[in-house]
Amino acid sequence: MAVTPEPLEPTRNDSSYFIKDSGAELARLVEQERAFAKALGGLLPEQPDEAAFLAPMRGVLDVACGSGGWALTLAQAYPHLEVMGFDIDERMINYANTQAHASGLENASFRALDARKPLDYPTDSFDLVNARWISVIGTNAWPGTIREMVRIARPGGVIRITESEDFGLTSSPAFEQLSQLFIRALKQGSISFSPTGRTTGQTPRLARFLRDAGCRNVQQKAFVIDWSAGTDAHEEMFQDHRALLKLIQPYLINMGVTTQEEVDRLHREAEIEMLS
Repeated sequence: MAVTPEPLEPTRNDSSYFIKDSGAELARLVEQERAFAKALGGLLPEQPDEAAFLAPMRGVLDVACGSGGWALTLAQAYPHLEVMGFDIDERMINYANTQAHASGLENASFRALDARKPLDYPTDSFDLVNARWISVIGTNAWPGTIREMVRIARPGGVIRITESEDFGLTSSPAFEQLSQLFIRALKQGSISFSPTGRTTGQTPRLARFLRDAGCRNVQQKAFVIDWSAGTDAHEEMFQDHRALLKLIQPYLINMGVTTQEEVDRLHREAEIEMLS
């Protein structure tokens, strides 16, 4: 089994997901899928030969798949694969299934499930179990979720996990303040493992969770996306973060880490600073 931490996108759920406007979040995620695939260099950027890696595989599951972008692109690029995905947000699932039907992808299907609960798939079902940015399942849910991912993976299969620590390094004072407020809110919401709330503390825990669940050959690979002003990735990543910083405002206020006045000011300043 292998794990590949990369740069955060959490899964949607009925209690801990911090964006309640699923319509706006759906629109953001659709664009984010394209932006990250382009910036990271593909669906499986850790693989030197993606096609060779996937050639012997048949079944793939995308855990907490969101809008289904990763799974749909994979199914289209590799028609020999049977790609499935699940998410707790039924609006996301309806969108993903509609896209699969519209694209004529008979090898892609999606259903509504909760990643924090036992998964309704038989043991030894998938060659690749993929999960990206699922940290908002909460700190207590991680071990059980990974055990379920291992259970449904076939012997010799791959568990692939993508997480990040925060919004990244920045020269924008306002963006950095918003990032710190967000991490503090995650800490209060039992989504961060960090003892101080300085980072999410996800990636240092993943290898141990995987080994405890019975995985062998656990590997880690780090990726950096430079989306500074003037870079190729800037415009798409700027639009994604501008939307995200707006959508998380109610969560930050509800968690008591800021006020509407402060977060509005920081958002305006961050927009200006991210363009310079």
